[in-house]
Amino acid sequence: MNPLELLARTGFLVKGVLYTVIGVLALQVATGHGGRVTGTRGALITVLGQPFGRTLLLIAAIGLLGYAVWRVLQGLLDPDRLGHDWRAVALRVSYVGRGAVHAALGLQVVRLYRGLSESSGTSEREMAAEAFRWPFGDWLVVLVGLVLIGFAVQQVYAAITSRLERNLDLASLRREAGEWVVSLSRFGMAARGLVFALLGWFVVAAGWSRDPSEVATTGSSMRLLAAQPAGLGRWLLGITAAGFIAYGFYQFVHARYLQIRRMG
Repeated sequence: MNPLELLARTGFLVKGVLYTVIGVLALQVATGHGGRVTGTRGALITVLGQPFGRTLLLIAAIGLLGYAVWRVLQGLLDPDRLGHDWRAVALRVSYVGRGAVHAALGLQVVRLYRGLSESSGTSEREMAAEAFRWPFGDWLVVLVGLVLIGFAVQQVYAAITSRLERNLDLASLRREAGEWVVSLSRFGMAARGLVFALLGWFVVAAGWSRDPSEVATTGSSMRLLAAQPAGLGRWLLGITAAGFIAYGFYQFVHARYLQIRRMG
């Protein structure tokens, strides 16, 4: 296993842990056993509070940044030989975009590790406020929201049709772990897709109204689900939380069964 592949697989493990922590905390709220509804930052703070928390954060930062580098190179160098038709280019651009998002997350972990980040986790709103200062910035924010919604729809469709990520060794996965792992992964994809659809909707609303406070986070989207009346909110939160745990498991599956090709 080359160093870049090791970093990529570590990144999947880190992602799996973060989604699992978010899901477990929210599931505790839904079942009335403590916990809290939070997003990535809250999950990182939870990790920091564990024994050897700073060491775990350092590993998380290395894994996320390594994952980011691998995704960017996957998009730029095309080791999967996707080609240059519009579908291939769109997929490769999405790889670079995922790399950029996880690089930002990795840098956030570094700041938390160094004790430099004490904000309440409003970076998404700060980014929207900055975008509004640009020419046509409001339309750019709307476009970002529409892209999020499109990605969410694609994820839900992929979950329904059992189209897991390309290069995942499904034959080995089914043979060694069983079909239930595929079903659990599909459930996780669908749950995350629904939350991303909510996020995208709020981003579109923020761009349309030029109000960065409209931008939601993962935590605020789950709190919106939990706030639904007549006990529905607790069920929605519980199902979504279970889905996030399932998606975390899906990331562990990536770390084990994804075929990562050498660059160049």
